[in-house]
Amino acid sequence: MNCTMKDFKQYLYLLPISILLFSSCEKEGKFGKDFEPQTYNVSGKVEKGPFISGTTITIQPMDGDLQVIGSLYSSTIQDDLGNFSFGSKLFEAPYAELTANGYFFNEVKGELSSGTLNLRALVDLSDETTVNVNVLTHLKYQRIQNLIAAGMEFGEANRQSQEELFTAFGLPQYAEKDASSFSIMEGTDESAALIAISSLLLVDRSEAALTEYLAKLCREFGENGDFTESTKSQIAEDTKALSGRLPSIRKNIIRRYEELGLTVEVKELAPFFDWDNDGIAGNETLEAGEEVKLDITELKVPNMGGTYNIHISSPIPVYLEPQVELQDSLPNSSVNEDVLFTNIYEYRINTDISLEKSIADRTLTLKIAPLNSKVSKSDSIQLYDFLGNVLGKIDISQEGNPNLTIPKLGRDGKNIVATIASNFAEAMSNLNLVEQYYHYNKEANLVNQYLYPSCSAIENTWSVFYRVIRNILTFEEAEYKQLGLYQDYFNVFHALFYYYLTVMWGDVPYIDKYDYYRSGSHNIPGTPQNKIFETAKVNLDAAITNLDKKRNESLNDENDFFFLSNDVVRILWANICMYQGDYNQAERLLKEVIDNGFYVLDSSNYNEIKTISDLWDNGSSQETIFATKIDKGMGTRSAITIGNPGVVSIMNYTDVILSYAECLYKNGNISEAKAQLDQVLSIKGIQVSGNNVLEEIKDARLQLTLYCNTNFAFLKRNNFAAEVYGVENYRLLLPIPESEILINPNLTQNPGY
Repeated sequence: MNCTMKDFKQYLYLLPISILLFSSCEKEGKFGKDFEPQTYNVSGKVEKGPFISGTTITIQPMDGDLQVIGSLYSSTIQDDLGNFSFGSKLFEAPYAELTANGYFFNEVKGELSSGTLNLRALVDLSDETTVNVNVLTHLKYQRIQNLIAAGMEFGEANRQSQEELFTAFGLPQYAEKDASSFSIMEGTDESAALIAISSLLLVDRSEAALTEYLAKLCREFGENGDFTESTKSQIAEDTKALSGRLPSIRKNIIRRYEELGLTVEVKELAPFFDWDNDGIAGNETLEAGEEVKLDITELKVPNMGGTYNIHISSPIPVYLEPQVELQDSLPNSSVNEDVLFTNIYEYRINTDISLEKSIADRTLTLKIAPLNSKVSKSDSIQLYDFLGNVLGKIDISQEGNPNLTIPKLGRDGKNIVATIASNFAEAMSNLNLVEQYYHYNKEANLVNQYLYPSCSAIENTWSVFYRVIRNILTFEEAEYKQLGLYQDYFNVFHALFYYYLTVMWGDVPYIDKYDYYRSGSHNIPGTPQNKIFETAKVNLDAAITNLDKKRNESLNDENDFFFLSNDVVRILWANICMYQGDYNQAERLLKEVIDNGFYVLDSSNYNEIKTISDLWDNGSSQETIFATKIDKGMGTRSAITIGNPGVVSIMNYTDVILSYAECLYKNGNISEAKAQLDQVLSIKGIQVSGNNVLEEIKDARLQLTLYCNTNFAFLKRNNFAAEVYGVENYRLLLPIPESEILINPNLTQNPGY
């Protein structure tokens, strides 16, 4: 090219003009033709949790290519809420980089961080001068840089990075609002989204690990607008790890701001996580107005089981188990109170409903196995959404097999039954001692002498009865938690103990759950005796069907003592009915015992020590139905033999026949009543006197059943007790022990004491 000196000078003259024109074009392309340097008053918050007071923050103006121009301004966080302000500053361009480095509140742990964290944001001040710096603005930083380097303008690059970032976390609905406007303390959906992502990135990471992890995320997202598959797997794993802590994270944030003097709202965080990794957070639960419908909600299954298909109508996926646990995960610090009951049974059988369950094509399939239980069992199947919210329930009841043999007692079962038998024997022996005081009262004035509120006979009898009640309730609760096979037996024993307590004391504290003892409460008032009896009869009615029809044995071993026959139920039920004056029902029950034919009368006389000794040595007699042993001997007071017999005959055939004769007499069948009584008299070889059959029965009892704990109840229900024993009417109830009155303000002493 040929150029003269004149041409060259002219070129140099025009060069500044060209540069000026080019610069003007660039400014118009990047900033808009109307841009002029402006003063901005930039303020906002830095939040991870909130950065604490003293944190350094800087702002650096940048041009449209994100090249640094102008001066760097520096400030500090003003308070523990993360607030900052730069005041009025002149900016040659509307774009700026904000950088903060400092300590912050860790919302996962609920404490201040032990190390610092660096967060950045790129903003357009011409859109907004209130700028919040957070993990979202930090994650966008490199992506915006790369998009602008590829030719985009800032606004377009910022919008695209917003959409990509929130889509990556399953929250695309929040992309329209710039992340620099999100704040933890606003109580909005955006606030919850920020808390969710912020917590997700932190989980259990230290500050150093978080810094390293953020750098990796920023690099991956900056290059691709998404995360790698391995990072996505890590995010899914972190989401699951965070699930049980969401309630505590909410509490931590609320508590932190309360400490700073502010009340903030934090929404439930679960809807802001993509739990099922389908790319959309919050679609795992039902929307308002939606519901799940099942074509069967109650399923009655025969003992042999079967296969059942239940159709599910649901707008969202349904699961048989919660896929995540959203409750706080706290260690179980409770003490295992069943440690002494690991071997209740001789062998174990599965007595719960056993089933296989599956869901496919919106159909719940249940394959239910035969039920190994004598009684029916109930269960339920719950359907959940991904987050563990219950969407529906199917109640299942399955028929039992009444012919099934239940397992005998194992090692621990035998031990606790041995304790129950020993304590019950002691209770009945003490009670029999009280009956002896009444029996011999006319001869030696024993009632006034030995039966007063603070005497040992009253204290001991009461306390040992409540001890054995505690024994049975302890065993009942432990066994119920395992197989629940023995519940009818527990109910019979419970009713038996309360029958004797009620006959002797009237209204007494009624305890039917072990929770009473666990709570240490001593404030239960006396329960009306009719209410106690009615509850007992309901339980006995259920048990009479489920207990075996057999000869009852009780003196052989723990199994024979515990596994009562249904004849024991009939006799106890009849005793309650007679005490309440229902002789028709009592007659029917006792006749069934007689017709079963398991027992016959022999020469046993329960006023004689020889009979008691024979029971101890031989274990039974032909008419023994239920008895307990306690190794205590007899003593004498003058010519009177009194004390605790080694064996207490609780139920025997002599008592059954005499009670049956009593019922026949009360129901007007005098001749048959006399025939039953004569049968006893003939075999026992005794003579009786009286003006009628009932008085003759009384005389027979006084000669035959001293050591049976039956005379007191008989004499009371027939209005003989006061005259026979030579006591005042108020003495027909024992005094409540003085020690119980002192510790239980709701107990009232029986009248007369």
